[in-house]
Amino acid sequence: MNATQRPPLPHVSRLAGALSLAIPALTLAAVPPLGTADLSIHVNGSTVKVELSAAAQTLVGFSGAPTDAASREVLKVAEENLKHGEALVRFNPLASCILDDAKVDADPREQKGEAGMGASYRFTCQFPQSFSSAALGIFTGFTALQRVHVRYTTANGQGAAILTRENPVVNFVPLK
Repeated sequence: MNATQRPPLPHVSRLAGALSLAIPALTLAAVPPLGTADLSIHVNGSTVKVELSAAAQTLVGFSGAPTDAASREVLKVAEENLKHGEALVRFNPLASCILDDAKVDADPREQKGEAGMGASYRFTCQFPQSFSSAALGIFTGFTALQRVHVRYTTANGQGAAILTRENPVVNFVPLK
């Protein structure tokens, strides 16, 4: 696979089909509202850390323990998709970023009164000076996700953006 090709999301069609049977959010501080996820990107030299959180209802269509085989399968597919941070968050190819580590919290049961799911990723970029944007592929695998609130910190400063299925790319232009 070359640097311009996107890695496929495993089981996307199965997840999309399963979510269409249910009413279809990840984990920073508080769980974001239904249909919304929070994403933070922090760049430190060649290391990029990404944290993603959303309500379980947004990602898998239910909160609480899975009650049947279909909901267990939806949860399994969602967990597998969340492990693939390189497909969910794609940095501009010139930066040559590689996923080093992925940690997934795919427990849809309530914790502290909220049912959230999430993931954290660590990437290493060969050319961090070329780090200028990210495209979100997460909308493909999680059909109930409508918007992602992105906050970022790079060597050039901090910024924020709200991304949607129609506008899934953030350019790292710091707020002044």
